[in-house]
Amino acid sequence: MKLDRFTLAQTMAFLISIPPDSNLAKLLTFCLTVKVREKTQGLDLLKLTYDLMENPSNLAYWTQDVMGQDLDYTSEEWKALGEMGIKNSDEFMAILSQELENLNL
Repeated sequence: MKLDRFTLAQTMAFLISIPPDSNLAKLLTFCLTVKVREKTQGLDLLKLTYDLMENPSNLAYWTQDVMGQDLDYTSEEWKALGEMGIKNSDEFMAILSQELENLNL
């Protein structure tokens, strides 16, 4: 996947606008913590994450799938997962969706 400067700037602006204590911030922190295999294709990750957006109730399974991409569950990954504080996947993702709608970009 080739990113141009505008896409990078747009992504950076999006990240800067996210409140640090939000569910969205927690999910993105988890994503930044997770390591994947070197051979994992960007399109495979895009499909995996798009599937989560289509089926938010699968959050628990999705986190395990993402963490298992490199076949090594690290303490940092477990910590980031724990800090998400997920007690109910549907509720977590509903709040996240509302946070997305409320972002001012």
